[in-house]
Amino acid sequence: MNEGIAAPLVRLIGADGRHIGEKPVAEAIEAAKAAGLDLVEVVANSDPPVCKILDFGKFKYNLKKKDRKARSKSDRTELKEMRLRTKIEKHDFEIKMARIRRFLEKGHRVKLSVMFRGREITHPEIGYKLLERARGSLAKDGKIIQEAILDGRFLGIMVDPIR
Repeated sequence: MNEGIAAPLVRLIGADGRHIGEKPVAEAIEAAKAAGLDLVEVVANSDPPVCKILDFGKFKYNLKKKDRKARSKSDRTELKEMRLRTKIEKHDFEIKMARIRRFLEKGHRVKLSVMFRGREITHPEIGYKLLERARGSLAKDGKIIQEAILDGRFLGIMVDPIR
């Protein structure tokens, strides 16, 4: 064989988790076969790459189980919607803002909609002013992720909680 060319090396970790050392790839594969297990590359972008002797089927199963557990514990943000009317009184507005703050504290995303009825749609600037007032009221609790959009008879913004 050519003695001038060195075989690629891998950092080998045994089935019990102990560090075996740097070995040529062929030797690492033989060690895995001798143990009746698989040679799996764990960290590819290190120098030399790290390989571990383990049961690949069991490894994949544990990864899938860990992923499923992480997904079940992840926070799923719920979308809450709060509708306002153009002729809302000051106290009613404050009550609605307090309710929105509670939603945001719980981590929910809030869609804030101004509903126009009848001829109110001819004056959308009233709705824009109302949403601007709401934006100022919610500045400490949430950030606007979607600017005001007029969709039919509704003018709406989306507010995300500040984490």
